[in-house]
Amino acid sequence: MPGVSQRDFIDLISGAKRGPWPALQRGVLRVASWHFAAAACTRLALYGAGLLGRHSAGVPVICLGNLTTGGTGKTPAVAWAVHELAAQGRKPAIVSRGYRATEQGNDEQRVLEELCPGVLHVQNPDRVAGARKAAAQGADVVVLDDGFSHLRLQRDLDILLFDALNPFGYGRMLPRGLLREPIRSVRRAKFAIFTRADVATPERLRDLEDTIRCNGFVGGVAHAAHLPHHLVNLADGRELEPNELAGKLVAPFCGIGNPVGFQRTLEKLGANVSGLGVLRLDDHAAVAGREFERQVLPFLRASREQGATHAVCTQKDAVKLRQGMPDAPLPVFELRVKFGIIKGEDDLKAALRAALA
Repeated sequence: MPGVSQRDFIDLISGAKRGPWPALQRGVLRVASWHFAAAACTRLALYGAGLLGRHSAGVPVICLGNLTTGGTGKTPAVAWAVHELAAQGRKPAIVSRGYRATEQGNDEQRVLEELCPGVLHVQNPDRVAGARKAAAQGADVVVLDDGFSHLRLQRDLDILLFDALNPFGYGRMLPRGLLREPIRSVRRAKFAIFTRADVATPERLRDLEDTIRCNGFVGGVAHAAHLPHHLVNLADGRELEPNELAGKLVAPFCGIGNPVGFQRTLEKLGANVSGLGVLRLDDHAAVAGREFERQVLPFLRASREQGATHAVCTQKDAVKLRQGMPDAPLPVFELRVKFGIIKGEDDLKAALRAALA
């Protein structure tokens, strides 16, 4: 919705905002979602019938994507796939759309540069052209970041990621929910990964798998977690163990798709989130400069008044602050995480090998 922040939009479609006016807005969004669904289903039917063409990159393509708009922790998963392919003796490249990219790329590109140093990353809204460019520059396999719905590019393996805390975007199509495609599109994927599985119950994970299988999914399933690896003090680069947060009152802020997952990770470390909760910035928001002064600084000052001793953000936020960390009333730490497969890792690696064969 024009002029509406991401956090207000999420509060609206999730039902957190109550009252007659939000209810009316949800009604308008519901009507708009019918048109979006009709367009999406028509497009899928045209590709299914072969009336819209699909194009080869000339090298194998491994796609990691979502059914929803963001929030699954996909960037660390892309880095995991790149490292695994390199371990199998391949020369992978990353291809992504480059959402809100500048001449220096976007925040996801900067994160991937830190996670996968030296790996070619091509950003192009035309993923076919991007994949062919990567192949022309020497890549022998392409990792397509967030390209499940980009059907023009042929792929050898589609991996769908679902956030175990909010897997189906409130169960509705955009803009009433967060689904880009109907849930039945899961049948196109050959593998599914439930992320943040470490903060979901076994019963919850079983129900989620039952849901995708009832919608036609017949592939393999893995569970993954964003495992805390270390803390980095953004002022001086000093690294600490994540358990340093145990028992501390912290002030978290983040501009990611699912801030609840970030809060759950901090709580699992034994940290206590201040009474102000997590400051939710818009995904891809410019955290540095004026935005830091307008939103983050007042939050940190108020959190300090409540007794907070540490501010914590994600790597996606830290890459925007790393070049010039402003003075802050609290020490600001980046929580660096590592994407780990906690169930089904052998099956996932076998699926990668099969796609390359």
